[in-house]
Amino acid sequence: MVTQFFCQRYQSLFSNSHPEEAKLVALHSSGRRAEFLRSYFDHEYAKGVQMVERFAAVTREWEGGRTLDFGCGGGGLSLRVRERCPEVVGIDIEDYKLDFARAEAERMGVSGVDFVCYGGGDLPFPDQSFDCIFCVDVIEHLPTPERFVAEFRRVLRPGGWLLISFGPPWRHAHGKHMWAKLPGWWTHLLFPRPAVMRVSGFSPETTWESLGLHRLTVGKYDRVMGQSGFECAHHEYKINSRVAPLKHVPFVREYFIAEVVGVYRNPG
Repeated sequence: MVTQFFCQRYQSLFSNSHPEEAKLVALHSSGRRAEFLRSYFDHEYAKGVQMVERFAAVTREWEGGRTLDFGCGGGGLSLRVRERCPEVVGIDIEDYKLDFARAEAERMGVSGVDFVCYGGGDLPFPDQSFDCIFCVDVIEHLPTPERFVAEFRRVLRPGGWLLISFGPPWRHAHGKHMWAKLPGWWTHLLFPRPAVMRVSGFSPETTWESLGLHRLTVGKYDRVMGQSGFECAHHEYKINSRVAPLKHVPFVREYFIAEVVGVYRNPG
């Protein structure tokens, strides 16, 4: 197919800008689960420091309470949050990652942290169960972000905090979240989906949604949070310094904002 040929050639013009992601993809594809989980956890644990410090720089009022790490994966961030909060619950839909998280918590001698597997629907917690919720690199993978944001508000106590960070958004050059397979900038927007999927090693019928990408744009995220009932305490667009002025230009900014950070308070 002509479009597949040109898509493949387009990738050859770029180098992978995310070598750690390439390593994780290779380990996952090889079936070496133990090695993959080790590398995945180490990546999360190291990045967890950055995430905790990022939110603490905005406010430290979220520290010290019962905290939910939504979409916790292998538990690296959960264990970092535990350093600031006396009780942490990590929740995810992939039980094998949670088994690894539990083993790591035990190996490291960390108490006060629990990991819960659930089916991806409503959160299995009573109303007003938490003082804080972390949602890091997850909301772009949710089919109905507004539904989950409503759930966050339900399980947060009045005055509780919702801390969100995600990226790249859908229209960014790497919004397809495939640095290793598709290093070409804006490949997912420039080429037809079937051709992109073939080049990525998937069936041409594969949809972005089946890969966990629900095309969350900056605009949609802002609308969801604006209608959520949460009070915004901090909102930030991360963008390359060379094109920083573009983050103030409606629509155009969608193609350059690499990450969105938000700190919200539940007014109760």
